[in-house]
Parts: sequence; C-alpha cells; structure tokens
Amino acid sequence: MSFLDELYYGNINPNENRNRKKLPYEKALKTFSDIESKLTKELNGENLKLFNELINASDEISATSGVENFKIGFRLGVLMMCDSLLFDNSFILKDIKL
Repeated sequence: MSFLDELYYGNINPNENRNRKKLPYEKALKTFSDIESKLTKELNGENLKLFNELINASDEISATSGVENFKIGFRLGVLMMCDSLLFDNSFILKDIKL
C-alpha cells in the first residue's frame, strides 16, 4: 500500500509514540498526576467542581493545540516539498545535455 493508502485506512498514527519515553515528559506527567490526586482528595463541593472544570479545560486546550500544531507542521512539510519541486531547470541541469 502507498503512504496515502496507509494514512487513509488509519494505519499511520503519529501520535501513538509521541513523548512516551522522554524523561522530561514523564517527570512532568507524574508531577501533574500527583498534584491532581492530592488536590482531588483535599477539595470538596464547589472548589472540587471548579478544579475539575479547570482540568477539563486544560485537557481541551492541550488536545486542540496538539491538533493545530500537527496541522501546521504537516502544511509546512507540504510547502517544503512543493518548494523543492519548483526550481530553475537551467541552473540544476546546466551540466547535463538533454
């Protein structure tokens, strides 16, 4: 199958291996998780509700920015590929007799 076929059928998932083995990411994730657990145990009522809303909003921000950053990176990659295909043949092929 071609790359586009693989992409279409969902066989290419760039987000699966992202940040899984990177020490700073793991450390930050553990810190976040530990603090979230402590605050969840300590808070109650309206404060717990507000905290959960904050966490949910943070998750939405992360997910949205991740998708947007992926799109930007993909578009930049496509633009680089297009730019590499547009060149002055006379300069590139100056030593080749066609």
